[in-house]
Amino acid sequence: MEYVFCCNQSSTDARVKELEKLFTEHGYQTRDFAAQDDQKGIYYLEPRINLTKNFWQNVVKGSLVFGYQTSVADLPDGVTYVSLNSDQQFIVENNDLTAQALKKIVDENYHSKNRKILFCGAGKLTAALEKVFHDWSVAVLNFNWHKQAELEAKYGKRAYFEKAPFGDYPIIVNTIPRPLMKPASWSKYKNTQVIYDLASSPFGFDWSGAEQKNFNYQILPGLPGKYFPREAAKIAFDCIQRYLQLHAKPALVLCITGSACSFARLISVLEDLVARYEIYPVISPNGCVPNRFVDNLTFQDEIRRLTGHEIITTIAGAERLSSMPDLRGTIVFPATGNTMAKLANGITDTCVLMAVKALLRNNKPCVIGLATNDALSGSAKNIGELLTRRNYYFVPFRQDNPTAKPYSCVCDFGQVVVTVEAALHGQQIQPLLLGVI
Repeated sequence: MEYVFCCNQSSTDARVKELEKLFTEHGYQTRDFAAQDDQKGIYYLEPRINLTKNFWQNVVKGSLVFGYQTSVADLPDGVTYVSLNSDQQFIVENNDLTAQALKKIVDENYHSKNRKILFCGAGKLTAALEKVFHDWSVAVLNFNWHKQAELEAKYGKRAYFEKAPFGDYPIIVNTIPRPLMKPASWSKYKNTQVIYDLASSPFGFDWSGAEQKNFNYQILPGLPGKYFPREAAKIAFDCIQRYLQLHAKPALVLCITGSACSFARLISVLEDLVARYEIYPVISPNGCVPNRFVDNLTFQDEIRRLTGHEIITTIAGAERLSSMPDLRGTIVFPATGNTMAKLANGITDTCVLMAVKALLRNNKPCVIGLATNDALSGSAKNIGELLTRRNYYFVPFRQDNPTAKPYSCVCDFGQVVVTVEAALHGQQIQPLLLGVI
């Protein structure tokens, strides 16, 4: 997985544990906010969580932070914050759970025959509340004049605008964070038995007055998490997955062979690739050994850092790529003459060859970025064979040193990305043969 799931594992909010279970069930590793890790994370901020200054120091660049707040302060560069409440499906589903939870509270605690209820606010939460309190005498206090005509058509005289006779209703439910009553007014509303405040801070009522002791006023934050933790976690999980799918980059496999003289330049190309694609790296055995061009261990660490994935170095590991339906194709870059010879002759004895085979069998394209000293001699036949094969595409190439190495050819590193883009649409970029470097 590209991300590890991060949450406040000591939270008392039951949906946090349930959400952690869901991510684990779907193959994600999980860890606590405070744990140190270099892997990008999906961070879940439960409602009304208090973040310390140190929190953001542990958030790895490239991570995604999901929460209920509209925005957060001190967001570091390279970290994306996503409000769950920006997803319309999440809003509807979360409001439905909130309404069901409140109905459960009312049914358990209110037994009077006077089934009159006033909802303060006429937004999406009130719409959900109306569904579950359909057998009650419902009134709505509205503060948006654009909605007033519609509400009056539905509720008649029980559609109030900007002020309402609170004392006529034994149950008041507030959904908007704005002051609705002044402290001096409380004495007028003795018939009100309970006020449920579902709004965020500063809530809807000012309890600084002396009359507050006469009222059963309950602030009820996070009802879905308290009454339906599994369901609440599932709608948050689904919302996060929708975001990931919507913003997911196409996934490709980068197969690196033993052309070590190209490794230094490969890094800059990889930087361009990871900006556009999710890259899963595979390195052949000859590409993993020490060489005279780069430090092989440092090179591999840089590959891991840029792609965010562990390097596949075994045939068994590469074979499993065939079961990843989101993979769009492979890039063999740099491709040695030895690798092209084996591809042309159906030989599968390295992880790179298996990776190509695993995706070719699913009709996925393979882009060849060659770098070989015998392109115009021993490897010419194999290059020609692959040029005629379906689903093989070549990065345009040229002779790199015709005087000293007349048979040597190298692909144009600057055209790797555009070749990949064309190949994913079934097209070979042209011209294929370039002039001398």
